Amino acid sequence: MGREYSLTEIFAVKFVLADVVIIAALLFAGPIYAVAITALLLASVFLVWALVRNVDSAGTEPAEVDPVTRLQDRYAAGEITETEFEQRLEALIDANERAERAGVDTRELPLERSK
Repeated sequence: MGREYSLTEIFAVKFVLADVVIIAALLFAGPIYAVAITALLLASVFLVWALVRNVDSAGTEPAEVDPVTRLQDRYAAGEITETEFEQRLEALIDANERAERAGVDTRELPLERSK
């Protein structure tokens, strides 16, 4: 399976390729063509950016990150200690179990206590 590229990487590659095309146009076709190609490439960058932005906002809303993932991210970033992580994880598990006992749907946050 191929690697997925971030939007930043895609734009970086696009700009490098655009530079090559512009330099080639400047050397072989003349300055007017180089300016025209530059304008077209800049317009395409703007259009790609606008389309990506519209797809993100018009499509489905970004998936909300569950509390456990947020907690793991904070621990991985060093914002909380291992003890704090374990205490908060235990609190999340307890809250999930209480919700299940109360009949609240907890499929969005499946947690189980490790035995």
